[in-house]
Amino acid sequence: MRLIAQVVIGYMYKVLKNNIDTSKFKEEFASIRHGDYSNFLNLIGDEIDYVASSINGVINTDTKIREDDVDFGRLFKSGESLKSFYKLCLKEYGKILDSDIPDNIFEQLGLFELSLRMHKNNNLPRKGRITLETVINELKEIKKLSNEETEILHKGRKFLNNVKRPNKMKVDWKDGIKEFTSAYTLIQSKKLTIY
Repeated sequence: MRLIAQVVIGYMYKVLKNNIDTSKFKEEFASIRHGDYSNFLNLIGDEIDYVASSINGVINTDTKIREDDVDFGRLFKSGESLKSFYKLCLKEYGKILDSDIPDNIFEQLGLFELSLRMHKNNNLPRKGRITLETVINELKEIKKLSNEETEILHKGRKFLNNVKRPNKMKVDWKDGIKEFTSAYTLIQSKKLTIY
């Protein structure tokens, strides 16, 4: 199963990794990256599909993102806007071939950050934009991760940072992919993924 979010975020990371000018969609990229769905929806403006949810036994059919929506609900409500944004990006940047990182790793990178942020937000109150480093450190406490497991997640985070900002340092992409794959396997085994 592939989520539209992993496709869009994976593509976004591919744009960043290849040093393509993102100024046209700077706010949209930042909103997606940090899980700020309310801002993203305001920027794209697609109507949210009808969604019924139950919060503390109260049925809700609100088509706006609510403060008490869990992150998966926010992500689900963003689906149509993510599709529209992906079409805009494809029109702007076209198909991008990357010789260092396969497409499935780009998509896993998107799920990696999104999943960790979602599990953190579903266990602790949502606080504005916080770094992925802080998210991992908070998940260490919430999920009782060992120091070794936490370090594996941080290595995955560092690889993601290299993808987002490849011009800042020299990267051995093959080694980075191995370290990231270990981190992604860990979140799967710890049931810290979205699905």
